[in-house]
Amino acid sequence: MNPVFYSEGLRFSCIGCGRCCTIPDGVVFLESEDIRNLAQYLGISEEEFLQKYTHTEGKFVVLNDFPNGECIFYRRDKGCVVYPARPRQCRTFPFWDSILSSPERWDEMAKQCPGINRGKLYSCEEIEAIRRGEKDT
Repeated sequence: MNPVFYSEGLRFSCIGCGRCCTIPDGVVFLESEDIRNLAQYLGISEEEFLQKYTHTEGKFVVLNDFPNGECIFYRRDKGCVVYPARPRQCRTFPFWDSILSSPERWDEMAKQCPGINRGKLYSCEEIEAIRRGEKDT
């Protein structure tokens, strides 16, 4: 196996700026576990959650967003209002395959996210566990 550019780890600490929650044309893909957790957190049925907060894009279930592109669960004055039950996609940011595909892509994302390259040092092993959904950022 070829060594990855982050073999010595990468730094990331969320500063709560909300940039990742307000990306125009951003899409939050939901897995079955996300739907179950969010519905339970909100105290509604999965069916009600799906009807009220999601739509499909092709074969994918995705969160609705506001017309300005902000996540339906993001509030500028509070941040993520479902943080304890946030979807896997949110729990694993920025350690996504697309961002970890190259050091250039990581550095490109760092220009958009002020928490990248700052704060907690995640080891290569921790990053891989996060990518697999076994751990959160």
